[in-house]
Amino acid sequence: MKKLNIYFAIIAILLCVFVIFKKNDLTFHALISLFAITPHSEVFDFNAADRIAKQKLNSKFVPTPVYKIPGLDGISFEDYRQIEYKPDVAIWKNLALPYQLHFFHPGHIYSNGIRIYEVIEEKPVEIPYDSSRFHFGNLPLTDDFFELSKKLQYTGFRVHYPINQKEALEEFLVFQGSSYFRALSKNQVYGLSGRGLAINTGPEGEEEFPIFESFYIKRPEKNDSSILIYAIMNSESVAGAYEFYVTPGEITTIDIRAKIYLRKKIKRLGLSPITSMFLYGESNIPILGNIHPEIHDSDGLLTYLGEDNWEWRPLINPKKTKLTTIELNHPKGFGLIQRDRKFKSYQDEKLLYHRRPSVWVEPKGDWGKGDLYLLEFTTNLDSDDNVTIFWEPNIPPNLKEGYEFQYKLSYTDKSPDSHQLGKTTSYYKGIDPLFPKEKMLTLYFTGDFLKALDAKTELKAIIKNDMIPADQIRYQIEKIRELDQWRLQIWHSSPIEVSNWKVHLEKENQKITETWIYRDGISK
Repeated sequence: MKKLNIYFAIIAILLCVFVIFKKNDLTFHALISLFAITPHSEVFDFNAADRIAKQKLNSKFVPTPVYKIPGLDGISFEDYRQIEYKPDVAIWKNLALPYQLHFFHPGHIYSNGIRIYEVIEEKPVEIPYDSSRFHFGNLPLTDDFFELSKKLQYTGFRVHYPINQKEALEEFLVFQGSSYFRALSKNQVYGLSGRGLAINTGPEGEEEFPIFESFYIKRPEKNDSSILIYAIMNSESVAGAYEFYVTPGEITTIDIRAKIYLRKKIKRLGLSPITSMFLYGESNIPILGNIHPEIHDSDGLLTYLGEDNWEWRPLINPKKTKLTTIELNHPKGFGLIQRDRKFKSYQDEKLLYHRRPSVWVEPKGDWGKGDLYLLEFTTNLDSDDNVTIFWEPNIPPNLKEGYEFQYKLSYTDKSPDSHQLGKTTSYYKGIDPLFPKEKMLTLYFTGDFLKALDAKTELKAIIKNDMIPADQIRYQIEKIRELDQWRLQIWHSSPIEVSNWKVHLEKENQKITETWIYRDGISK
């Protein structure tokens, strides 16, 4: 009798599933997603997300749906901005919560549909696509659009919070496109982007862009100062679970926990990738006769190797694609920094480059031995993100075994507070009219310690070049009182065009500045 009851129960369950399937016009892939959380999962947390990732790993990779909508696919970014999410239908708008959610519509270059869930009382509830949530401006929608829209999905979302004014909710966090995301601190404007993972990123071969195919956003409480977001990553080479603990404010931070599983061997695995733009800086000639003195989202790569060992590498727009490898074992921190915060350096009231965020990456725990990569490719357009950094472990994860790592992102206006050494503010290349047969580099240094030094203080420059002998290099250091900075001028007569400089200042044999590392002769 018990066996018969079990038999009838199974039939009843299958009939229910069939009815749901027909009634909701679900695809097989969508049906599977209904059972993505295993029955024993009582709460949705990182472990639940990890279980979903492992289920993805153990099944055939299925790409997210791609929506090529006539009249919307491939339109310009300016036209895409006509598609506006209606603020009055924001998720959580009428719940008196500190956060609200808006969604992004397919169009422009964004065609991959994703699934978005709200986690309510520890249970995920899908937020279905609804075309009535959007204004489409003057875009030419086809007659069958609203019928087509019944099967669409969102392509991303953004989070609003009173980050600048207590009573005004403003966008400060965006997830859209592959595994890209951007965030803002108070008084900042969008610039560089974070990414969940970089796969086979480099000048050779084809890069793979894993995608966050679903998000689980926990409904916040009224007094929550942070918001919790889970994401499921999937691609031909990797499946993974991510946790984003986001705290907006004067310095917005994102604490990230990730566990990934490789489906197959890959050429290069990049953790905590950051993507930015550098067109030209103060030492370069403006590209295509541009009227702005400088154009960049970041002007340097800062790395911290422990103790007082800080290194600053000015970014470049290279003549051809350049991949720089930096040995960075047991990394303490690294990031792309927008150090120049003066409006007069950019003179752009529209794009506000002086207010772009810097991002500092702090690994949690010991990441072990590995290398930091800096990829720069040539461009003439400020719309191209032509700079990417990422860290790769020396020992890659074993196939299909979980590889967990954690780190913190801080969206700052400056270098980390722990960086107390003097910093390079700018550099220039040229020829001294008094010594026309020599080339000259001019560096400026600043910092609280340097500012306090008397102009008569004797400082020493430690200058190394991998191609130019030391006896062909001479220098002079002086304090420029009007700038409250120290200027280092370097002369050399070598015909060498391509070389690498390493420079820092010392006082009484004690290092007082970061090390300035410059790759000479490869910039446009």
